[in-house]
Amino acid sequence: MKIILTHTYILEEDEHEKQIMKPYPPLGLLYLSAYLKQRRIEVEVYDTTFSAYPALIAYLEEKKPAILGIHCNMMTKYTVLKLIDYCREKGIISILGGPDASTQVEEFLRYGADVIISGEGEEPLAAVLEALKNRTKNELFDIPNLSFKNAQGNIVQNPRQASRRQLDEYPFPDREAIDLSKYLATWEKYHGQRSVSLITARGCAFTCKWCSHSVYGHTHRRRKPEKVVEEIREILAQYRPTHLWYADDVFTVNKRWLVKFHELMNAENIHLPFECIARADRFDEEIAAILKSLGCYRVWIGAESGSQRVLDAMSRGVTREQVAGATRLCRKHGLQSGYFLMFGYPGEELEDIYETIDFVREAQPDIYLTTVAYPLRGTAMYEEIKDQIIYQNGWESHLQRELNIHNRFSSRLYDFAAKKMASEYRKKQLRGVNRQLLKRIYHTARSAYCDFQIRRLANIRT
Repeated sequence: MKIILTHTYILEEDEHEKQIMKPYPPLGLLYLSAYLKQRRIEVEVYDTTFSAYPALIAYLEEKKPAILGIHCNMMTKYTVLKLIDYCREKGIISILGGPDASTQVEEFLRYGADVIISGEGEEPLAAVLEALKNRTKNELFDIPNLSFKNAQGNIVQNPRQASRRQLDEYPFPDREAIDLSKYLATWEKYHGQRSVSLITARGCAFTCKWCSHSVYGHTHRRRKPEKVVEEIREILAQYRPTHLWYADDVFTVNKRWLVKFHELMNAENIHLPFECIARADRFDEEIAAILKSLGCYRVWIGAESGSQRVLDAMSRGVTREQVAGATRLCRKHGLQSGYFLMFGYPGEELEDIYETIDFVREAQPDIYLTTVAYPLRGTAMYEEIKDQIIYQNGWESHLQRELNIHNRFSSRLYDFAAKKMASEYRKKQLRGVNRQLLKRIYHTARSAYCDFQIRRLANIRT
C-alpha cells in the first residue's frame, strides 16, 4: 500500500516568514520516512514548503497513493481540511499526526479524517500500515495512540502510551527524501549562509502552562552526544552547511551532556556557527563558555514577561533576575541574547505590561520577538480559561492562534505596547550618542504617543 507523507506548510502563504526567509525542512516527517524505510516500507515525502496546493494535488493524482499521512499544526489546519476532503473523494485513507491533530481528535474525525496518531509517530504509523494489509481502517483496536471510527461510526480512542524507545535506535532523518538544496539556496540568497537543522533531544519536562506537550508529553529523552556528532559529520559531508540550528525545546538542559558534546566536537574540529534555545535557570558561566567555544553566536531565552507575577502565573519556574543574569552572561562571553516575549497572558494587567517594557529596555537583549498569548488545546492555560475563550465561528473556520479571550485588552493595545517597547529599547541604545539626536527625539515622541494610546485603550476589554 503506497503511502505519501506531507506537512501542508506552504511558505508563500506565510506573510511573516516571507519577510524573514529562514525556512527549515519538516524534520518530523523525515524521521518518519527514515523509520519506515528501515522497516522496508515504501514511502515518499511531498515537501510543500516551496510548493503550492494545486501542485500537491497534481502530485497525488500522478502517484495515486492508498494512504496519505498528513502532519497538522496550528498554521496548516485549513489546508489539512481540504486534503481530508480530497482523500474522502478519492478513496485515500487519511492519517493525521502532529500537535493539532493530537488535541482535536474528535473534530478531525468528525470532519472526515480516517485515523489520528497522537504522540510520537514512528511506531504507531508502522503498526497501522502493517495492520491495514489485513484489516480495514475501522478495526485498529489494538494499536496504542490511535483514534478512528469503528464500523458503526463511533469514535474510538485507544489508550495513550509513551514511547520507551531510545532515540538512538531511530535512524537519522531522511533528508534525501526531499530537495534540501531549496532550503540551502534560500538561506544563502537572503542571509549568506547555508543552514541545516537537527535535534539532540525530544520533549520538554518543564511545566509552562501555555506550552503544548501534546506530542511527547512531559518527557525529555536525549540522544547520545556521539550519535549527534555522527549526524553532524554526515550533514557536513552531504550539504556543506555554514550554520546549524539546534531545534531542541531547551538545548542547555543537561550540562553533563553538553560538556561531553563539546569534547567530541573539539576532537572532530567542528566549530560551526549556530543558534539554540536555553532556559535562564539552565544557563551559567560554564555553559556560556562552552556554547561560545562550540560556535554558538545567539542564545534564545524564554523571557516571556518582565512581570514576576505573570511568570509565576505561567508556571515558568524562572525569575526576572535569572533572565537578566543569563543576558549579562551572554554579553560577557560574546553571545547574542534573544528574547521570546508574550503579551496578553490571562490575568496580565497594565502594570505587568509596563514592567515588561521596562525590563526589556534595561536588559537590552540583542534581539527580541513578541507575540500575544493564545489558548492551545491540551495546555494547562487552555484548561484554566476554556470558558472564557471567544469562538466567533465554528471549529472549521478558525485557527487556534486566532482565538481571543474574554476580559483581555484589545489587540490594538498590545500593538501599541510592542511599539512603545521598541522605542524605549532603542532610546536607551541612543542615549549619549550626539549624532543621533533626531532619532532619540523620534523615539521619545513615539513612546509618548504609544503611552497615550495604551492608557486610552486600557478600559476597552474583549
